[in-house]
Amino acid sequence: MAFALMSGSTVLALPPEATAHAQGAGSTTSTSGDGSSAAASHQPAQATDAKANGQAHLAAAQLKACQNREKAITNIMSRVSDRGQKQLDLFTSIATKTETFYTDKGKTLSNYDALVSDVTAKQATAQTAVTAVTTDSTTFNCDGTDPKGVATTFKDALKSEITALKDYKTSVKNLIVGVKSVQGTTTSTENKTTGGNQ
Repeated sequence: MAFALMSGSTVLALPPEATAHAQGAGSTTSTSGDGSSAAASHQPAQATDAKANGQAHLAAAQLKACQNREKAITNIMSRVSDRGQKQLDLFTSIATKTETFYTDKGKTLSNYDALVSDVTAKQATAQTAVTAVTTDSTTFNCDGTDPKGVATTFKDALKSEITALKDYKTSVKNLIVGVKSVQGTTTSTENKTTGGNQ
């Protein structure tokens, strides 16, 4: 039986096979027991598999990129660690020389003990921070369980180190300024007593 469609004044007739095909087109998907179509359930599975494969490929690509740069990354971490230790050693050396100078000159500074105590405390904090950076710099490994986490921990430890070294440097500077202030006062007093250089 043919169906006829009217468009304006024109009648269009469809042959029986076209009609059967049009009617069957809407029922090509089978339904499962739960009412969902097989085609609909098959499509998300393929999309999920493709997504998983893409993520696995991305993870593999990231791992390869990390491995290609691993030596450079560990070298940078090692240099940063060494630099922190060198700064700490330099500040400690300056503080020790300042304390020796003060003792040798036999001067008296009212808050000298407080300044030295602050230097000692800041030095201990800085040493702890430097040690943390050194430890974190040796644990980075692309094949490890969490290389991104190790890198983040290293960055956080580095920030703490920078702050601790800055505080230590300020403390040493305060000690130097204090000792110099006593030295300058004593020299000025001696010049007044002796009448200056003759």
